[in-house]
Amino acid sequence: MDDKEAKLDQLAWLCLTKPESIKLDDIGLTPEDLVNECQMIDGTPSFVDPEKARARAVGYLQAAVIEPKLQAPAEMFDGLLRCQTASGAGRGDNLPAVALAELHNNGSVDVAQLGIDAFGGGDGHPYRIGRLVADVIPLLDALDIPNVLILVRLLEAKGFLAPAIGNWMKSHPAEIEHVFEGCLAALHLTLVPLLRTSLTVGVQNDKEPWLARVHTLVSAPDPLVALPALEALGFIDWSDIDAAEIDRAVEVIREKLQAGDEAVRNTAARAGLYLVDTAPDRHALIDEIAALEGLDVVQMIGDHLAYGANEPRAQPWYLDKIDLLAAKTGQESGAGHGIDHILAQEYTSGNKSRVLAWVETWARTNAERAPSVPGEFPQLFAQIVSDGEALGALLVAWLIADAIGYQRMARKILDELSLREVRGTAFSVSALDALSAAGLLHLARRTLANVVCDHQRVSLVWSMIRTHDAETRVFTLVFEVMARFIGYDYPVATREHLELLVATGAGDAQTRLAQQILEAMRAYYDPLKGLPVVEELRPSSEQEIRFEKERGRLMNEALEEASKHSFFREVATSIPLKAGRSMFLMRDGEVGETTPMMSASHSVAVPRSEAIDKVGSDMQRRRFILGKLEDDRA
Repeated sequence: MDDKEAKLDQLAWLCLTKPESIKLDDIGLTPEDLVNECQMIDGTPSFVDPEKARARAVGYLQAAVIEPKLQAPAEMFDGLLRCQTASGAGRGDNLPAVALAELHNNGSVDVAQLGIDAFGGGDGHPYRIGRLVADVIPLLDALDIPNVLILVRLLEAKGFLAPAIGNWMKSHPAEIEHVFEGCLAALHLTLVPLLRTSLTVGVQNDKEPWLARVHTLVSAPDPLVALPALEALGFIDWSDIDAAEIDRAVEVIREKLQAGDEAVRNTAARAGLYLVDTAPDRHALIDEIAALEGLDVVQMIGDHLAYGANEPRAQPWYLDKIDLLAAKTGQESGAGHGIDHILAQEYTSGNKSRVLAWVETWARTNAERAPSVPGEFPQLFAQIVSDGEALGALLVAWLIADAIGYQRMARKILDELSLREVRGTAFSVSALDALSAAGLLHLARRTLANVVCDHQRVSLVWSMIRTHDAETRVFTLVFEVMARFIGYDYPVATREHLELLVATGAGDAQTRLAQQILEAMRAYYDPLKGLPVVEELRPSSEQEIRFEKERGRLMNEALEEASKHSFFREVATSIPLKAGRSMFLMRDGEVGETTPMMSASHSVAVPRSEAIDKVGSDMQRRRFILGKLEDDRA
């Protein structure tokens, strides 16, 4: 290939991937060199024949990236992955994989052997090798099966090769048997996904003999054979298979769901969920899986129904299965990602009442553990927060509940709202209207005991005046709570809230109530302003400096301890800086864009009663938390 052709190949690669970066002078081409090849569009060259441009780009990758590094395959795979990452608009064409596949198909290289050599040299990154090989395999005319199995074992779970080999087997059905026999001959944990894939592709190609083979292997004594065969019963496409065969598979899965071995039960549960995808009339399997104890079925079922390949949402039984999970106990924290996704979708679709009923069942089931709604269901929580009435009703119900766990869950909601700086939190009007006078007093006491943030305590108590017949039902109560408790603990926040109301100049009852509370606060605080400051209790400037230094040291130690096992620490190098205005990331030797550094802080007001009378404040809070509605009626 002459020099001009090589430069045109490079130009083709740039046209397909980074057209905005093309500079003919840098490549060594002139406009005359592009005649009959390209046309200029807004000053940027574009190849007339897209297929020819693609072929040239593939040739460029072969000549510039692959062939020079055949003796250093680890570097070759790294180079190809960088090309794929940087291919921009041409990423969908997967040109690096096409380039390597062409060389394999014409006999110049063996992709599997290159992967083995790259890994064996000790310089190869398993993820990079596996990702490239997985892209290449479906494009190959032939595979050296023994070498492929060796590569799968070397890459372990980082290769993503089983799906790629499965796709290749679909277009090369004669090789299914060879892959299957190879997996059985060299049983290993890393070959389990490929063994399962060979079984499912085999059934897809020739149902009767391969189904018989799957049922035989399910009973094998070796779990490395039995478990992938059991899982294959779920991954098989049952949509065009006789009902008798489906029933047979369902019975096998049901039997394994009762096994004493947890690994067998887990595998059977996954198989059952996947089977229902293509045989939805067998959805009773999901009920049986949901009834299992000792497995994290909430996460398993929720994630499958939320993120599974098929769309089960159209099925009439879909929400019934979700309802089964609300009353499951003993589930790990963080198991609700899929459920969160589903509930948030249903909430925005207008199915609010059913979602809120689900949350109530879940809260009642888990009240003793008192999990965090924002932590377990962040998407749903965001929807509820945007719907102020639903949030207010939830707070009323959980704050007045007898079980302390409900109050703890309400506190966690309020803590999250405080961190997000959500203002104007209010109780639901309908929930307030349903309370008796004793119930309103009970709610006020629980609010004082559980709400710590100043603006939340003010806005929640003040929102009680929105109930019906407020002047007779709650004005006296709100006055006492605001003047004697909240105004005492948080005078600044209380005054700011009420002065805004008074400043409107309205002459309604609410404004008069605000004015009365402010006058009561002034009657208490004005005499205090004339008292002298006790200078003996003020720390010296030296003590203040030492305190700030020690506080900074402790904060740094706490931050270091909290982040030492973080993902960021695993993948990046931290360099301590005395000062700075921005930060940057370096990848593959290239410095990325700078990101401004911004300071962040969060402060809270401390109730005055905590500083003045800590013991008395704790005793009052405990009495309010443990008090029952019957006590407030008395």
